[in-house]
Amino acid sequence: MRYNKRVLHKLSAFGVHIFTSLGAVLGLAAILLTFRGFFQYAIWALFMAVIIDSVDGTLARLTQTKQYAAAINGALMDNIIDYVTWTVAPLVWLYAITTIPAWPLLICATASIFGFTHIEAKTSDNFFTGFPSFWNFVVFYLYLLSLSTTLSIVILLIFAVATIMPIRFVYPTLTVHFRTLTLSLGVIYLLQCVAMIILFDHSPPLLIYSSFIFPVYYFSLSFYLHMKHPEL
Repeated sequence: MRYNKRVLHKLSAFGVHIFTSLGAVLGLAAILLTFRGFFQYAIWALFMAVIIDSVDGTLARLTQTKQYAAAINGALMDNIIDYVTWTVAPLVWLYAITTIPAWPLLICATASIFGFTHIEAKTSDNFFTGFPSFWNFVVFYLYLLSLSTTLSIVILLIFAVATIMPIRFVYPTLTVHFRTLTLSLGVIYLLQCVAMIILFDHSPPLLIYSSFIFPVYYFSLSFYLHMKHPEL
């Protein structure tokens, strides 16, 4: 009986790792779809990768992957996949669908790799150090808002600098401060994102601009907590 229970724990733990690995499949799919010109489908692939990334950590803790699937470094897997799905794929997508040149995107990719490899990229008290490379959302907004190339480059560079700044950013699913409000607004935001992906370049301005409520809240809360509790 104890043996069967341990086998079940192992299967569950490895199952979570397999679930996490689907993010790599979706990241590559997004790049391939972008090359083929299926830009909307590519965004769907990246959105699905975001959903996986949002829940796999919780599943890993529930199934105790560090104990029952110790041969696989789940944190390393997650970082590799995140770099593909949160940075490489969306930047490739932006390059393909806009007139933005390659050089600012290369800067963003470089800043992000330093962000992902920082020893406290995810702190022990559940914050991100620096802007957590949420390029998926940044590039989608740059496209939907039809900003000029110059302004888009400026925005990209600002976020690139923020990626390597020693500023604590909220980890939406783990940071305890205002977590209920953060998650509630986050769910609404994800629904708005689904609507914008469905409507794509026909998204009405009201939907686009109202969706800024959560990003503004997220950055405001992050800066507030950083300034009020710099020791966190």
